[in-house]
Amino acid sequence: MIDDRFLYGAIALMLIIIVRDILKKYTSIDMDKIDMIKVYRYCKRWFLVHYKKIFGKRDFVIKRSTGDNLLYVQSVGDNKATFMATLRQITGITYDHAKWIADSAPTLFMSGLSDDEADLNKKALEFVGATIEIRK
Repeated sequence: MIDDRFLYGAIALMLIIIVRDILKKYTSIDMDKIDMIKVYRYCKRWFLVHYKKIFGKRDFVIKRSTGDNLLYVQSVGDNKATFMATLRQITGITYDHAKWIADSAPTLFMSGLSDDEADLNKKALEFVGATIEIRK
């Protein structure tokens, strides 16, 4: 099955191409001077930020393939920003995805982890005040 984020990224790219062609046809803007990659990234980021507002709450699960452990965040602790920063450093996800995870606690946020990786991630997140649970 196609990942939703890939599908919406492809839709954003098609819309950019359509808008570019319209601007090229009906305006005197030099489209060759506009960096379309930056426009694409901006549109994709905008869509990801407003995805939850448009389509409702959505869980974001980081999938690994090193084991069979699941990590659940029960609470993010007193400082949500520190939890989000630590989560981003551990996983490499974007700010928006980290915010979704923090806002939707308690929820599953990582799957397919080995025992060692699950313990390390749990300890790092508990160090900043979060309550994390490992399930098999």
